[in-house]
Amino acid sequence: MPELLSKSQKNIIRSEYLVKRLANTPDNNLFNYVKFNLVNDQFKKRFHVLPRVMDIGCGLQVAKRYLQALNPELVYFGVDYEPSFSPDAVVDLNVTSALNEPMQWQPDVVMLLDVLEHLHEDIDALGDVVENISKAVPSHCVLIITLPQWYRLDCLKLPHLHYPEHKIRLTQKQWHQLLSKHFDIIETQGLGFLSVFPYLPMLSKKFTNNNKLGHLFTHLRSHTFEKPWLKPVDLFLSRTLGKCWPFTKMTNDILFVAKPRHTDKL
Repeated sequence: MPELLSKSQKNIIRSEYLVKRLANTPDNNLFNYVKFNLVNDQFKKRFHVLPRVMDIGCGLQVAKRYLQALNPELVYFGVDYEPSFSPDAVVDLNVTSALNEPMQWQPDVVMLLDVLEHLHEDIDALGDVVENISKAVPSHCVLIITLPQWYRLDCLKLPHLHYPEHKIRLTQKQWHQLLSKHFDIIETQGLGFLSVFPYLPMLSKKFTNNNKLGHLFTHLRSHTFEKPWLKPVDLFLSRTLGKCWPFTKMTNDILFVAKPRHTDKL
């Protein structure tokens, strides 16, 4: 296992809030159901045989459990900077050469699923991270990248909302501009229509996690919009309307499919 953090870094929990939140969030929810089915759609669309998948920012390897349930023989390699998640490789993306050793594993697909928003509050520094990823990824790879849009109303950048683990909030256009500097974007798809609704109480400036609006949000997200029959409905909407402008701007997340450009090697 590549270990690309110092000993002192390995002995601490670097994102205590996020570790606790992920540990206490059920894997089998509406948003994950739609997201991982759309990721699996990309596998089927672009590969005749199951691809080798590297999951950068794998967290607790929820993607592995979902995708191997759909494809039991899927070969998976998880990368994360948080040692307590027990990834296959412990890597800090803010280190320029951090991905060199894990990339010797030679994936066919590299996933960054809701990862980039957690890395840096400065867009130029985040651009450097994206550039480093692009240089490390093999030229034959397909990248699948998901990023928040209406999740916690990130795209609106409302000043009264603050989610501590989202270090940066960008619009879909800004994310596209950032990624397209170093990748060729070959597909864009909206991800999750119904899972947006629980976040609408956050539009009010009076919203807090502990007032009536906060309790409404929790109830909508944990109960109302977690009915089993809503999952195939939201997946259908994402597979159809999610590919059509302007509906791509109305979803919880946005999914980008990209290829590394490797301009420095041309």
